[in-house]
Amino acid sequence: MSSAFGSTDPPEESGSDTDSISAESGTPETPSQERSADGATTVDVSDWDTVGNGLVDPGGDVERPAEGSPFGHATAESIIVSYLRGSTDPIFVVDAEGNFTHSNRECRDLFGRVPGELIGTNLFEYDEADNSVMREVLDTGEAIQNLEGVVEVDDETVHVSRTFFPLFDAAGELAGAIEINRDVSERVAALDRQDTLEEYRAYQNEVIAAFERWTDRLSRGDFTVEPEIPEPDADHEEIREAYDRFSRMAADLSGAIEDVNDALVDTRHTAERLAEISDDLVDAGEETTTATAEIDDASDAVDEMASEQAEQATVAKEDVATLATAVEQISRNATRIEEHAATASNRTEEGVEDAETALERIREAMAASESNVEHVRGLEARMDAIGEMADLIADIADQTNLLALNANIQAAHADESGDGFGVVADEIKGLADESKASVAEIADDLEDLRSGIEETMTAIERSNRTVETGADAVDGVVDHIEEIETAVGKTDEEIRTISQAASEQAATTETVEEIVRDLSERSDEIETQMASVSTSIDRQIDTIERVVDVSETVDDMAAEMEATLAAFELETEEQGDIGS
Repeated sequence: MSSAFGSTDPPEESGSDTDSISAESGTPETPSQERSADGATTVDVSDWDTVGNGLVDPGGDVERPAEGSPFGHATAESIIVSYLRGSTDPIFVVDAEGNFTHSNRECRDLFGRVPGELIGTNLFEYDEADNSVMREVLDTGEAIQNLEGVVEVDDETVHVSRTFFPLFDAAGELAGAIEINRDVSERVAALDRQDTLEEYRAYQNEVIAAFERWTDRLSRGDFTVEPEIPEPDADHEEIREAYDRFSRMAADLSGAIEDVNDALVDTRHTAERLAEISDDLVDAGEETTTATAEIDDASDAVDEMASEQAEQATVAKEDVATLATAVEQISRNATRIEEHAATASNRTEEGVEDAETALERIREAMAASESNVEHVRGLEARMDAIGEMADLIADIADQTNLLALNANIQAAHADESGDGFGVVADEIKGLADESKASVAEIADDLEDLRSGIEETMTAIERSNRTVETGADAVDGVVDHIEEIETAVGKTDEEIRTISQAASEQAATTETVEEIVRDLSERSDEIETQMASVSTSIDRQIDTIERVVDVSETVDDMAAEMEATLAAFELETEEQGDIGS
């Protein structure tokens, strides 16, 4: 079996030592070529340098034994076949024209070929890889090593490291080339991952720097931050996933910032409102304290007036009791006067009946007349006493009027709680006016009674003179007795009027006494209530002072809160959108 690179069969014996044909090229040997023991030509080493026990080619690349090589019987073909069998890298060999001469299993697997498919075809007819490099090697005869490239096989990209070695025959002519493809997909993937990792780290650092800027602004109280993750420059899946995660984090942070911003804005508004309320509370507390102090002073004044009023009511009650006693005495006196008047009337009637016998009883009549004079004088004295009582009742009525007026004034100061007191005072005043009017009538009646008494005394005196002048004046005495009867009748009627008025005055006095007693009790109640009001006002003043203290404390807290919130830069509806 033979190829462009010789046969893999054992070499045949040559019958000539000088005219032999090279197995590889079929050309005559030159003197500079060595021949192996089996007659095969070897590499020309005539220009190699001897170094120790070896020879080194002019380029200093290859070293070999100076006294022959153990591979003297090996051909290029056998060496190529041995290398293809032992290598795990995809390898193929082409001749000088680019025709495939050798390939191993790994090569066919890489390019998706089966045995027999490549042999006989030309490399440059395929486009799985960049074959211009092989053309350059065949043209220049220079090796190219570790060239990174890709091979497209069944829509799959395989990263390979390609190494090209030209193959020369014994004469130094280019016989072909060998290409070694090493699958470096994992290394490329690792490098890609490394690049991706570096890009990811760079992008991560960029995002972290953005977060640090945002958090720095937040730490300085700037809540106008609007977190927005920058788009990555690289379009790797890992970076894209990181962008999505960072975007969600930024969205969460943005929501949290918005919530905190809204809460701080609300807190700022609340602090401002709290400061206003606390100021209002302090002002209202001070005003209330002043007003309460004025009310307390007024309450003390009312309390003092109520005490005075209670004392006056006590005095009035005593005066009314005295008045009631006096009125009862007047009533009793009037009753007695009425009885005397009735007796006088009866006697006058008897005098008329006995007028015809007046002469026999003239002396008795004179004695009776003198007795009547004495009685009339006693009645006049009693009328004077009644007049004095009437004057006393008038004075009491005037004093009651003054008390009622004072009670009305006090009721007006007591607001609604004194309305009932004012009504009672009006009733007292009305009764006092009625009493005064009744007293005036009594005074008039007494004046008339005095006039009647004086007339009676004059008549009695005339009667006495008439009796003294003789019986001739009996008819005149009868006439005068009739006049006396008429006068006594009038006097009796007037006395009955006085008695009735005195009874009515007594009843009125009892009513006044009850009213004054009730007024005294009410005055005591008012005094007690005002004392309770004063105590309540004192407690209210203490409470208001505590409220003022608390309001001042709240005001200080609101001021501190406002000062704290002033350090925050917040986004409000009035400000609109502020860039991050």
